Amino acid sequence: MRNTARPGTPRAPRPSVFRHLVLAPLLGALLVLTGCQAITDDGVAPDRARLLADMAAQLQRASQRPYHAQYLLADGVRGEISQQAAPARSVYSYPGGRLMVDAEGQTSCVTAVRPARCQIRPLPGPGPAALTGYHEVTRHGLVTAPIVTDLLQAAQLQSQAEVEAHDVTLAGQQATCLDVSGLTDAEAGGFTVCVTAAGVLASFTGVVGGVVVDQALTRISASPPAAVFALPEGARVVDHRPKTPAP
Repeated sequence: MRNTARPGTPRAPRPSVFRHLVLAPLLGALLVLTGCQAITDDGVAPDRARLLADMAAQLQRASQRPYHAQYLLADGVRGEISQQAAPARSVYSYPGGRLMVDAEGQTSCVTAVRPARCQIRPLPGPGPAALTGYHEVTRHGLVTAPIVTDLLQAAQLQSQAEVEAHDVTLAGQQATCLDVSGLTDAEAGGFTVCVTAAGVLASFTGVVGGVVVDQALTRISASPPAAVFALPEGARVVDHRPKTPAP
């Protein structure tokens, strides 16, 4: 049986962002996972399901380590993802705004105005609402690990989805990539995502919720600057969290 890719499948990163990629072998060969494989009782090819589940688990592991990642986004703008382990908190910065997430809540800031305007909301409960803040970040062209994990889980449930795996080196980091296509009833019909060995999102190309995302890692360090976790200087802050009654 000949391995083929469906027309329109995102197979390679866009040249504008990925022109410096250095291709590397994945176990010595490109894995093309299509309907030619055995199918489990739930209609999902086992190797394909394993690749999707492994990448989702890899992203989850990275949520417990500190790092500061800089990205080149579509149209040549920049974005950053910073994470701290103790206390656990993350910041997603994009042109004109940022989202800060910690155990106390989610703080979204508009930094394109002076003074900056920030709103603090309680952490949403489980379910679709849990991704609300991350969807807002995606609308500005920066995709995050929770959104990618949601897409990977959607692909696991759809037997018609096709997956191809390969390796790249990006910003000096070896990364495993998955090209996913054929999704229905998902935020993206297809996408290419790469994740480093440490579980950090290395790149993403696709249309998510109608937004073109073309994101590539340009620099990464293990020590995020302390300043990125602070509110913008002079910001006007509105706290929407329930007030704790006085004892």
